[in-house]
Amino acid sequence: MLDFRVLGPIEAWRDGRTVRLNGRKTRSVLAALLLRVDQVVPTERLVSVLWGEAPPATAATQVHKCVSQLRAELGPDVIVRFGGGYQLHLGENRLDLQAFDHDVCAARAALEADRCPEAAESFRTALALWRGEPLADGTEYLIDMEAPALAERRIGAVLDLIETDLSLGRHSELVGELRSLVADHPLREQLRGHLMTALYRSGRVAEALATYHDGRVLLAEELGIDPGPELQRLHESILAGDPGLESRGGEGTRLRPAPAQLPPTIADFTGRLVQTQRICALLTAAHEDAPALVGVSGKGGVGKTTLAVHAARRVSDAFPDGQLYVRLRGPEAQPVAPLVVLKRFLRALGVDDWLIPDDIDECAQLFRSRSTGRRLLILLDDAVDEAQVRPLLPSSPGCAVLITSRPRLAGLESAHHLALDVFGSQESVELLERTAGAHLLGSDHVTTLEVARLCGHLPLAVRIAAARFALHARGDLAWFARRLTDERRRLDVLVAGDLEVRASLAIGYQGLHPREQRAFCLLGLLEVADFAAWVVAPLLDVSLDEAEDIIEELVNAQLLDIAHCDATGQTRYRYHDLVRLYARERAESEHPEPQRLMALVRALSTWLTLATEAAERFRGARFRGWSPLSFVGPDRYDGFHSADVDLILASPLAWWEAERASLMIAIRQAHDLRLSQVAWALADGLTDFLDLRHRYGDWEESHSVALAACRRAGDTVGVGVMLLRLAPLRILQNDPVTGLDMAVRARGLLQDLGHKAIEAEAAVVEAAALRAAGEHGAALVRVSEALELARAGSNRVAEAQGTRELGTIHYAQADWAAAAEALRDAVALGRGLHSRREEALALRYLAVVLRHRQEVEEARRSAESALAVFHELGDRPYEAFSHLTLGLILLALNDPAARRFVEEGSRLLQEMQLGFGTGEMLYVCAALELADGHADRAVSRLGEAISIMSAEPVHHLLLSTAELLADALSAMGAEERADTARRYARSLVQYLGHRLPPGLAAPVESVTRWNDTGRK
Repeated sequence: MLDFRVLGPIEAWRDGRTVRLNGRKTRSVLAALLLRVDQVVPTERLVSVLWGEAPPATAATQVHKCVSQLRAELGPDVIVRFGGGYQLHLGENRLDLQAFDHDVCAARAALEADRCPEAAESFRTALALWRGEPLADGTEYLIDMEAPALAERRIGAVLDLIETDLSLGRHSELVGELRSLVADHPLREQLRGHLMTALYRSGRVAEALATYHDGRVLLAEELGIDPGPELQRLHESILAGDPGLESRGGEGTRLRPAPAQLPPTIADFTGRLVQTQRICALLTAAHEDAPALVGVSGKGGVGKTTLAVHAARRVSDAFPDGQLYVRLRGPEAQPVAPLVVLKRFLRALGVDDWLIPDDIDECAQLFRSRSTGRRLLILLDDAVDEAQVRPLLPSSPGCAVLITSRPRLAGLESAHHLALDVFGSQESVELLERTAGAHLLGSDHVTTLEVARLCGHLPLAVRIAAARFALHARGDLAWFARRLTDERRRLDVLVAGDLEVRASLAIGYQGLHPREQRAFCLLGLLEVADFAAWVVAPLLDVSLDEAEDIIEELVNAQLLDIAHCDATGQTRYRYHDLVRLYARERAESEHPEPQRLMALVRALSTWLTLATEAAERFRGARFRGWSPLSFVGPDRYDGFHSADVDLILASPLAWWEAERASLMIAIRQAHDLRLSQVAWALADGLTDFLDLRHRYGDWEESHSVALAACRRAGDTVGVGVMLLRLAPLRILQNDPVTGLDMAVRARGLLQDLGHKAIEAEAAVVEAAALRAAGEHGAALVRVSEALELARAGSNRVAEAQGTRELGTIHYAQADWAAAAEALRDAVALGRGLHSRREEALALRYLAVVLRHRQEVEEARRSAESALAVFHELGDRPYEAFSHLTLGLILLALNDPAARRFVEEGSRLLQEMQLGFGTGEMLYVCAALELADGHADRAVSRLGEAISIMSAEPVHHLLLSTAELLADALSAMGAEERADTARRYARSLVQYLGHRLPPGLAAPVESVTRWNDTGRK
């Protein structure tokens, strides 16, 4: 067995003989490992122990050499390499420091049990292990780093022994020892006070007063300060001959019981394994010059106190001098004054009331003095802020402090912070089962998960729900879940005895200033999932800077959560579900309905202003000749300065991306509040983005809700505009007949009201619907009307769209010259509007037309420009089509890059599964197969494309597909079948814009089927 010693010179003994430890560095490495026995000590720390901040280049090698020497002397299994460091396994071996700690712990346990003589003996046994200055023959760096903390542990035991002896009436025997200790530590007031007490009890009052005088002079000369309040009070008591100074003697008298104030942990503690382990590790980690400080923050009901008590009890044995606990909020959630807490702590540490000062600074100093050299664990529960906590912190490195608080106490220096979130679904279910009983919940796992979800996975709410269910539900979990589903009563259900979610949330709310309370309430009225800070500005009618400050306070109070960072780079915030319900309760009880409605109108109006401005910036809508805002009314809230709008809408697309879900909900909320004009104007402002991102489900939902609001309110303009915006969606859904009907009805309503600028847009959509239905002649008439209306109404956006539609109609008719002319005009109009998407749409169609005209170089440039814009805008469908178009053009140029573009376009379309564009993709892929010499594959793809496109009015693309099929069959040597395909292509010309007669496509379809069977 090995016997290690660090409480003096560094030594190792085996069987009564010293083990040879060659050199100061080797001894220092051993000591560093012994001081962290059974822990991994990083090589970097061992290097610091040997050389401080200026190690040589070979430091790590030399450390390894020292370890090798130690292994040779101590045995190979005592020190092991572990990761980036070394670990000393003590096992059955002995270490004097551990023996010292064990004896001190035993002594303090004896004190706790009022066995003072036994305690004194254990203290003496512990102190007898010291053989001089600790680590005496180690390196200067080791001594500087470790010796002070060891000396503090020794002096703590000495002070305990002196106080124990004084309590036993051994004052006369102590005088000599105390004089020596005071001479060695002249600035330690506690030692000087003990000497004064011993002298006083020995009848040597004058010497006691002289001892005080000497100390006062020394403090003044050395530090320029007066003695502390405790020493001054003792001096005054000696002068007054206070009877309280007399020795009470006897074995049953103790000066300071070790407090054990931690609340009990709960039997059904659930989850939080990682957090518990981290807290325990941080609390028990060795610190050289400061106490361990750990903060746990989180919203009310998240389980901060439960976790803190659980972790504190797990490490309580590491703090033999006691555990202190205090809840830092009173019965009415008012902060408890630090002075009140300090007095409680000092009394718990054995300080008599008459010695406890009434001044906060003096009391804090006394507390720090009393905790010096002790190993105390202090749990400060539900702290309000840093100012409340700072006076309660000890200074001794042997202590540890665990703090729970709603806000993160970021101002506490050197604290480790742990943010506690709500449970995961599995933890919630486990808590439900452990609290209510798995037998009572039964096997309905889906409903159990639903109950946990309705509790927002907030541990307090889950615990209350479990208790409430166990008490009242009689096993009917579905019935209990239905009760929780009612949002207006959910907080009423979540009450069990003195546990109440509402009361927990009220603590945070009551701590807010009135402005933040108002914001908290009004934000709860919004039904959006999350929001940016600027939303507070219209709700409260304050500036953006004030809104940011308010949000910060709500987050700090744990009443708002940070959700994520949105596409604009702004932080978004959200309510926990139960917090939102509480906010709405407070809003309804504290703010009259007109105030609530006005706040909501301001918020919705601001979303409307920003959505409309985003649309104008995106598609040049300033040139539309009309604005939805003009129909909302003069009372519309518009509280942002232009600089604010520029800041928020720095990127309209990013703003739309961030706010899309909120705008959808805002439309629904405007509908519910019967604000039809706001509803349809919001939907109108969102249309461009939904079209760009091809979010057809959102388009349908939002505009249908707004349309319903307008019909209910008799809002003719709103009905017309919403029909107009839904019509293109029907065309995209391959229902041009319904799209045309909507556009015609919209135009009729708007025409009657004399809104030519809006009527022009309706006429453009009519033309598009007619083209999609194959009625090209009627489409040309409508688009001509649209262009006249657009120019008359100064709607340059409609003019650009109408001109592009004109080119598209000619393109569908394979009238390449007319199409090219119109599309070039459309490109110029889009560019003049600064509408990049409008320009790109025209460029893409122009590229197709130019390829047919054999103007392939200009076609390539047009396709490349369109592709670049669609890619930048994130318009993935048109990006895919532009890839295909460019691929076809590059095939015509024999450019090997064609394959890459065709394959990328096909991949994108297949990923999106749009329901349209498949025929075009198959046609382009077939062209690539044919160019690669795979005519049979080309025939297969072309047959599938013809089958798809034959079900629609004949378009030039079907004609091109039939012609390419003839080329593919010819390449295979099947000339008769190629002639069949050519005859089919010639017959299509007369049907351009019309549906094919039944059976016309049968011969060409048989050609492709033959190809399939032929390969078999």
